[in-house]
Amino acid sequence: MRIFLSALENNVDSTFNYLDQKGKKIKSGLISYFYLEKNQKSRPNLLEDIQMRCDELLVDSGAHSFQSGARVSWLEYTKRYAEWIKKVDCDQIIGFFEMDVDNVIGYEKVLELRKILDQATDKIIPVWHKNRGISEFKKMVKETKGDIIAVAGFQNEDISDDQFNKFVNYAHHRGKKVHALGMTRQKVLRKVPFDYVDSSSWKQGAIYGNALTYQGGRIKTKNVSGRFDTKELMTIGLEAYMQLADYYNAMWDHVNHDLYKIWQFVISCLTQKTKVVF
Repeated sequence: MRIFLSALENNVDSTFNYLDQKGKKIKSGLISYFYLEKNQKSRPNLLEDIQMRCDELLVDSGAHSFQSGARVSWLEYTKRYAEWIKKVDCDQIIGFFEMDVDNVIGYEKVLELRKILDQATDKIIPVWHKNRGISEFKKMVKETKGDIIAVAGFQNEDISDDQFNKFVNYAHHRGKKVHALGMTRQKVLRKVPFDYVDSSSWKQGAIYGNALTYQGGRIKTKNVSGRFDTKELMTIGLEAYMQLADYYNAMWDHVNHDLYKIWQFVISCLTQKTKVVF
């Protein structure tokens, strides 16, 4: 499991300075095309600056920003997004999320926009929402050209916490990886083998004067209002979430390795002529 740190496009200087001073890189980052385009005049090299400080990236379409009130011509925006994808697509960027604005324009229109993006790259990540239905989830897993499909990880939105494993298992059995958007609820991460998740919590805590610290596979929160400024708290949160990302990556690598060994043992037993008694 890899935790992608999102919201990298805003207040970037303190983040960049911290990483450069410490000689560190973010292993997995998630950026938004919406904000990259919005900041094009003031920070024309923002994408390149972020790429220098991340090992791998995912790109969000910006659909969540539209649902929060921004207005745009969907067709023209999607065409610009597709042309931009053609220019920047590289091995470092492992996927680009679709325009999942079903609740604004309807799913049929979303499918039309997806076709435009699919012509730009085979890395488009479809994002399932419950209004599409379970049959459409299965179809999406089967037909998507890329390696990754996505679901919303926000609590009580599309999928309840006790149902995530069913979606992940279905996708895994059909050779797809699963990204849970906005998911770092630790009680879920310890039980569900998502391939990728993302969160901006490392930055948001600072807005409320909270310092985030990593302790034994968990994030602890302490209000320190007045003792640190917002930029300092963001770098404290960044370090905590980088450690959390390392923890979950190592934890699930270990679990998956053990499961692989067990599976290989079962296969060897099934192929042997002698009967094995457990």
